[in-house]
Amino acid sequence: MGFFFVHDIVEENGKTIKENNLARQHAIPIGALVEVKFDKWHGDGACEKVHARLWVVKHTRDCDGTPMYTLSRWKSPEDAFAFMNFHTGFVDKSLTPIEITDRVREGYGALEWGEEKG
Repeated sequence: MGFFFVHDIVEENGKTIKENNLARQHAIPIGALVEVKFDKWHGDGACEKVHARLWVVKHTRDCDGTPMYTLSRWKSPEDAFAFMNFHTGFVDKSLTPIEITDRVREGYGALEWGEEKG
């Protein structure tokens, strides 16, 4: 029995999973503000639970062609990568775009700890 890659499986339309994924466009533009929740395991007991609003600074793709996003607290991609302050590997269904309004810019509706704190 040989090896095969899952992304080489042919779907109903006659194209591989990878071909279909590569045809998908990124749904969220670079420069968009998004809300995201994720966790990170650092090892030896160290971990993070993150709920943030971050900027989309780069479009990437997974090995099977799935559109993915790189996020940063810095709006400018140049700043995000210069300061090495970014998070990678997010798919669009894990992101909620936030409409930029004057009230959002002023901090109204900012994330708070609420019931989870403590």
